[in-house]
Order: sequence, then structure tokens, then C-alpha cells
Amino acid sequence: MKPEMYLITKDFPYGHGEDTFAGAEYPYLCKAFQVSVIATEVEPGTEHGRTEAINAHIVPVSQGIFDKIVSLLRFMLEKDCYTEIAAIIKEGKQTGRRIYRALMFGTAAETFYRRLKKATGIRRDTKAIFYFYWFDYKCFGFAMHKHKFPGIKMIARTHGCDLYDERERYGKQFFQPQMDDRLTKLIFAAQFAKNYYISRYHKMETDRYPLHRLGVSEKGITYEQRKVRKKKGVAFLLVSCSHALSIKRIDLIIDGLATVENEDVKWVHIGDGEELQALQAEAQKKLGEMKNIQYQFVGALTNDKVLQFYRDNYVGCFITTTQTEGGSPVSVQEALSFGVPVIATAVGELPQMVRGNGVLLPENPNKEEIGQAIRQIAGNYGSEEYFSMCQNSLIMFKEKFDAERNFTELTKELQDITI
Repeated sequence: MKPEMYLITKDFPYGHGEDTFAGAEYPYLCKAFQVSVIATEVEPGTEHGRTEAINAHIVPVSQGIFDKIVSLLRFMLEKDCYTEIAAIIKEGKQTGRRIYRALMFGTAAETFYRRLKKATGIRRDTKAIFYFYWFDYKCFGFAMHKHKFPGIKMIARTHGCDLYDERERYGKQFFQPQMDDRLTKLIFAAQFAKNYYISRYHKMETDRYPLHRLGVSEKGITYEQRKVRKKKGVAFLLVSCSHALSIKRIDLIIDGLATVENEDVKWVHIGDGEELQALQAEAQKKLGEMKNIQYQFVGALTNDKVLQFYRDNYVGCFITTTQTEGGSPVSVQEALSFGVPVIATAVGELPQMVRGNGVLLPENPNKEEIGQAIRQIAGNYGSEEYFSMCQNSLIMFKEKFDAERNFTELTKELQDITI
């Protein structure tokens, strides 16, 4: 009989937010484990048909006033509460705000633990793996009470918003040392992220901190097929794919395109978000009168539709001008799997993903640098130099981001801890 695993996600399999990574990893976990998915942040109306084939349950994280009061009182009986407060006071930065934030973090953690315990029916003699897909308050909630369940192995993944201090309110991640003490494994999706964590907490590099990159299953098209599919007289297709958030700096793509005068370029942005309308207005203002530049905002697409877009269109280049990147973005991995050259800023793991297959921009590029990168690739479109970049993208995908290899290796490591 397969060992039991509980996979704690945000919205997988009910929503689409984690389809590209948790959804890709799930089938491999099921080959070795009896997996039950616990989704925690599911928005009403986002459920879709995939849930019928997946053993999934919703354990909500929203709290009423009574829940908050009871959980706060319980949390204040925990030693972890005062350990964190002491660390905040010692650091002496935004002390009041950070203590308040830590108390709210712990309160939410305590509420979630109680609900998770009830939903799973775990007992002291339960033997299972609890795999937290995020290194957040839900993980901390169980970590506080891990000593009550000696037969349970606790695993967590960390990405970006749950790892870097600058990505958290008030510039600090909370309770990470306490969670670390109770974890069997803390899994990193990028070497950059692992290096940051080890340096931040003065950890030794041990097998407790394995590197297991995410991956995509799409094998895309071959180098030879790209040559055959190239169409003459068609505008160079530039694609970006991300939420429309200020941190993604999509406005820089618009500024860069505004400097491109001689190449015919069609830019398609996939994704929506709070800044979408402002970006559409800015694009109209700066690009609307340019005869050689076309642009289109197609909104959010499911992962399947994103991949279909790559199959149906001859994408000339992928671009991201993001300000920060916690790991190896799946959007770039998807482009690599189709042999698409990449333009990216030198942040996070992106410098390891753009090597001979595109243009690596400075961390904070200006519009001239972005425009020059677009002109460089668009100007070589269809040349041997261009197809060499395409081939290098495919090689990068096969060596680092092939889901079959990456998730098979992860599953094997998780199997080993149950023996």
C-alpha cells in the first residue's frame, strides 16, 4: 500500500493559480503516494472539473472575530510566540508593527492547525507526509504542534513571497527558524533561493535543504521544426506572461518598444491584474501611433491555453522585465520548452536561465537597453544566430526544467524518507 501524503496548497485543484506548478507535480506524487489535497484559499466560483479526479478537500483559512480571539489566546500560550517577539525586539526595526504582524501570523496559523487536524482526523499514531506547498503561516501552524505527531514527516516548499524578507510586509519573514527546526525537508526551487536562505540563517548545506526545480511537461517543438515553421512577412512576435502588478514592471516593455523604429513587432501580453487598465492606456499613448508596433493584451489564460498559444503561434521571443524573481519562473520555462529565445532582467535565478539563448538585461534596465535587446533578436530573426538561440533554449529546458525528470527525482527523495 502506498504511503499517505497530505498536500497543502492554496487553490489547487479548484482554481488555476497553482496549475502550472502544483498541478504539474501532482501526478508524479500520486505514482508513489496516496495523496489527499488540502486547498486553503479557494475563491467561490473558481472550481473546475479537475477536482472530480482528485481527492481534494477545502479547509478555509478565513477567520471570524471569535476564531481570532480564541486562536490568539491559544497562540499566546506557545513558546514560539515569545521567541519571535524577543527576536523582533532585539533587531529593533519597526518593532511595534512587526510584533502585531507576528501575532496575526500566529493567530492565523493556530486557526488553520485546528481546522486541518479536524479535516484530516490525524492522531498521535498517524504515519504520513504533510507536504506544505508554501513556507507560510499554514506550515507554521502545524509546526507548532508537530511534537504531538511523531509519526508524521513534515515537508515544505519555498518559492519567493514566502522566503525573501523584502517580499514580506515590514521587511521580515516570520517564524522561519521555528518552522525549520521541525521540518524533515525544506525544498528549494532555485539555487539562488537556497543560497539566500542558508546565508540568511547561517545554515549548513545539508540534505535537509534539497534543490528540486519546478518543471513543465510540454516538450514544445524541435530546433528543426522551428526552421520549417518560420513564416516570412509576419511581424516578430514578442510575448510576456505575468500578473499585471507593479513589481513585474510591464511598463518598461512599453517604454522599450517605443524606441524600436525599424523592426515590425507584435507584442502580446498574457495575464491580468490590478494595473491592467493603466497599462492598456499607457500602451495606447506610447505605441498607438507607431506603424511598426502592434500590441494586444489577451488577459488571463489557463495553463493549457498558454501552451496552446505557443503551439498555434510562431513566438519570436519571450520577455520579462520583472523587478524581482524568487525562483525559476514557469512562464520562462514554458518558453524554453518551445525553443523560444528570452529577454530577462538579471534577478533571482533568471541569469541561470538566459545563457546563449537570448539577452540578459541589467537588474534595473532603462528603455534604451530594453529596446536594444528587442532590436537585437528581432533584427536577427530567421538567421543562424537566431536559430542557435532557439536551440540553446531547448537545451536549457531539457537539462534543467523537464518536469518528468525533476518531479521524478523529487518523488524518489520523498519516498526515501518514508522507508
